[in-house]
Amino acid sequence: MRPVLLHLDDALTSQTALEGRVLSDGGRSVDCRDLGPSVRLWGRPASVQALEDRVRAGLDDDARPLLTFMGSGDFHHVSALLVRLASERASEEAITVVHFDNHPDWVRYQNGLHCGSWVATAARLPSVSKVITMGVCSSDILPPGSKEGDASLIQDGVLELYAHAAPGGGTLDLFGKDFATIQSLGEDGFADFLATRIETESLYITIDKDVLRPDDAATNWDQGQMTLAYLQRLLAVAARGRRLVGADVIGDWSHPRYGGGGLAPLLKKGEALLDQPWSAPSVEARAHNQAVNLSLYETLQELAA
Repeated sequence: MRPVLLHLDDALTSQTALEGRVLSDGGRSVDCRDLGPSVRLWGRPASVQALEDRVRAGLDDDARPLLTFMGSGDFHHVSALLVRLASERASEEAITVVHFDNHPDWVRYQNGLHCGSWVATAARLPSVSKVITMGVCSSDILPPGSKEGDASLIQDGVLELYAHAAPGGGTLDLFGKDFATIQSLGEDGFADFLATRIETESLYITIDKDVLRPDDAATNWDQGQMTLAYLQRLLAVAARGRRLVGADVIGDWSHPRYGGGGLAPLLKKGEALLDQPWSAPSVEARAHNQAVNLSLYETLQELAA
């Protein structure tokens, strides 16, 4: 895969070892930090289109699938653009999107893209067979938070969601459908089960590192319980015998800068205060992000080979 550093904030600018590896492997660095504040957390259609135009302009005609690192999880909705780009490059192939996250990112949202809404956009792309989300620990999947979710994604079979655990330790009921959890099947059992849920030969992988326990990542969000080793095991299971048409990794902490014109910066700041931890991770924890990125880089490149 062709590696890309998509700079939407300052999260990756100090990760010189990652940058060196990306550039030595023929990758690209695409600077969109001037557009970052307008799309952070959410962006209106004009801002999202400006970002897509910049990304496309920053790439050449190299046909290799893209492996994109792009900073904070506040930008996870950019994955919808990357999935569309991957589907264009994959032509008529059906694609399964495998999504690791501590949050379902399934809310209904109008007039743009939100970091919590992008799954619906990706799942409704003509070439996407379905999105498989796993590792969620947040209360977003439980009442009353689950009422924000787009029930049609589950009911239409374009989203399967496998949380880390469910109340009572059994399956999780989402909009009338029962889903196994990692805890209910056990790590070995869930790995075997995941292999049966991917029905296409082509795969897109998106990783929000807030799915990881705090020992393995430092993010702008509350974090899950998955270890890096288990994440890498599930990646290998998902990719076995399949073609990887693209991947992205987000979830590096950055100091937030909000923009978008009008009241947007104030609204975004208020939303962050309600949804995100108020304290920043330690400098040492943030520095560990680069080591995890390099480890995921190696894993994903090996799986794509």
